[in-house]
Amino acid sequence: MKIITPQNDGYQYFFGYYDLQPFDSTGRYHLCNRVKFMDRLPEPEDVCELGMIDLETNEFIKLSETTAWNFQQGSLLRWFRDDDHIVYNVFDGEAFRTEVKNIKTGETRRYPMAFADMSQDGKRAVCINFSRIYDFRPGYGYPHIPDPYYNVNAPKEDGVYLMDMDSGECKMIIDYEQIKRDLPQKPYCDGKLLVNHITFNPAGDRFLFLLRNFPEPGKKWNTMLVTSDLEGNLFALTEYCINSHYHWKNDREVLIVTSVKTEATEYALYLLEDITGKVTRLPEPNPTDDIHCIYSPDRRYIAGDAYPSKENIRTIWLIDTETNKIYRAVDSYSVPTDNTDLRCDLHIRWSPDGKTATYDSTHTGNRIVCMVTLDEMLQGECGDVWDAEPCA
Repeated sequence: MKIITPQNDGYQYFFGYYDLQPFDSTGRYHLCNRVKFMDRLPEPEDVCELGMIDLETNEFIKLSETTAWNFQQGSLLRWFRDDDHIVYNVFDGEAFRTEVKNIKTGETRRYPMAFADMSQDGKRAVCINFSRIYDFRPGYGYPHIPDPYYNVNAPKEDGVYLMDMDSGECKMIIDYEQIKRDLPQKPYCDGKLLVNHITFNPAGDRFLFLLRNFPEPGKKWNTMLVTSDLEGNLFALTEYCINSHYHWKNDREVLIVTSVKTEATEYALYLLEDITGKVTRLPEPNPTDDIHCIYSPDRRYIAGDAYPSKENIRTIWLIDTETNKIYRAVDSYSVPTDNTDLRCDLHIRWSPDGKTATYDSTHTGNRIVCMVTLDEMLQGECGDVWDAEPCA
C-alpha cells in the first residue's frame, strides 16, 4: 500500500464514491478532490478544489473548483469522454448545474441541471433533486437551496430527468406521483419518497435507483431497488426492504447487498437479474455485513470495504469468485466521528486494468488517498469466514 496524495500541506484529499472511475486512460493521472477541513459538513460557500494526482510525482494538479460537493461523493467528478475533459457539478447562485471542462484549453460548458450519473459513453445523464437528497442525508446532497417540494410526499413536478449531453436538452421521464402509483407497497409508498443512488448500466440503455421513504418517528423506512428504461418504464427488483450498495455486473445483472424481501431479517450479497427478476444468492463465503461491493474489470474478483469495527478498523475484503475464497485484503484505521455524514468510507475503486485499486482513508489523521495492488490484496489473510480475526 502507498499514499498517493500530498501529506501535511494543510489540505484534506479524497476522491469519493466506489463506482466512479478516477484513472485516466494512461493510468498516470488519478482524479481527486481537496478541501481545507474534514470535521464539519460543507456550507454553501465552501470551495472544493478539483484536480488530478500525477502518480509519478504525487503532485496535485488543480483543474477547477466547485461549491456543490459533499464528503461521500464529492461533486461526482469524473472523466468525460476522453482524457481532455472532466465533468462535475457546480452551483451558479440560482441552481445546481453540470459543468464540462476541457483541461487543456480551459473551455467550459454548463448544462441546465446537476447530474447524478452519466452513461459510460458520455451521451446522456440522469438528474435528480440534490436538495431533497440533502434533507434525507446531508452527506450525499448539497445545502445551498431548499427543496421546493419539501412538504410534498410524491410531487408530480419532481422526479428523474434525462439530459442529452450533446444538445443539453433535459426532460423529466419519471415523476414521484408515477412512482407512488406504479410501485404501491404500503405503508412505504404513502410516505415522503426519495430517489437516490441512480446508476446507468454499462450500455447506458437502462438505469437503476434506490427508492426510499423518509424516516418518520415511530415508523419504519425501507428501500426498494428499481430499474427503468430511458422512457421511464419502471420495474421493481425487490420489495421495500434492506437494499444498500450495489454494482452492475453487466447490462442485466446487479450485485447488491440486500434482503430482497421486506420480512427478511438477514441480508447478503445477491445477483439480481433485471427485467426477469431472477434472484441468486452468492455462494459462501458470502458476507453478511454491508460492503461497498464492486467487481474487478474482468469480473473475477469482488472487492468491498465494510463499516468500522468497534476498534474503528475498516476492512477491505476481496472475494475470488473462481475459487470462492475470501481475503482480508486491507485493514485501515478510521478516525471516528459522531456524524455519519462526515465518515470516511474507504470506497475502493479498481483501475481499468484491474491490477491496482485506490481507496480513501484517514489512518494518518487526515483524509488521504491510498493505492494497493491486486497482488498485495491477495497476500492478505485468507479464510472461509467473514468474522476472521484482524490481521497483525
